Amino acid sequence: MKHKRILLALLLSGSALAAGTDAGTNELSLTTGLDYSTGDYGTNTTSEMWYVPIAAKYETGRMTYKMTIPYLRVTNAVVSPDGDPIQGIDCSGTKTGLGDITASAGYNLLDGSANGLLLDAVAKVKLPTAESKCLGNNKTDYALQFDAARSFGAVTAFGTAGWKDMGDSDLRNPFYASLGFGFKLAPATTVGAAYDWRARLRSSSDPIREASLFLSQKLSAQWKLQVYGVKGFSDNSPDWGGGMMVGYTY
Repeated sequence: MKHKRILLALLLSGSALAAGTDAGTNELSLTTGLDYSTGDYGTNTTSEMWYVPIAAKYETGRMTYKMTIPYLRVTNAVVSPDGDPIQGIDCSGTKTGLGDITASAGYNLLDGSANGLLLDAVAKVKLPTAESKCLGNNKTDYALQFDAARSFGAVTAFGTAGWKDMGDSDLRNPFYASLGFGFKLAPATTVGAAYDWRARLRSSSDPIREASLFLSQKLSAQWKLQVYGVKGFSDNSPDWGGGMMVGYTY
């Protein structure tokens, strides 16, 4: 039931498929949408989650600041929104409410002007704002990651590598990674695929392994629409999921 997939973060930021960073740009964008996932997560119970984010991103020079406020509706949760098994908490039935708010600051190390490589260093913090322990882990988490992208004609390859401090002595602090590509079908249309992985949080749990397909369509100079589907390959990933995001740039 992991809604904060790396692909979703890339879709919200758009950085992996961008043409580059303009050091003189000051740009604000807002994104919202709907994400759905379902699975049994290695149990006899089927769980499902609806996730609605409100995300803001502000770019100024080489810096990018983001904040995501999520609203969740979770039914029969056996895995937390971060993909770790829920233990000692009754999350049967349906829980709705605010999830954990995430904020980040990124610095553009390479803007693609020299060798075509885009590289960002990103620091993240997740605040324990969830209204229920079934909607968040009730801990402050920190993460450091590097996002890279490079274009080869109509194809853009992108990837992420990072490490997360779960803020909980009972959980391991995992490494995570993502690899993918986008293919520009037309000036305003991009399709692509990605594979996401995160190490296990407990010795008894699975790592997260998910594959995604996505379509990104620019509707105008300000509006962008993105749709995607997800297939999980471990007990800590959903059986399947998908969603739609729409963004506006000021």
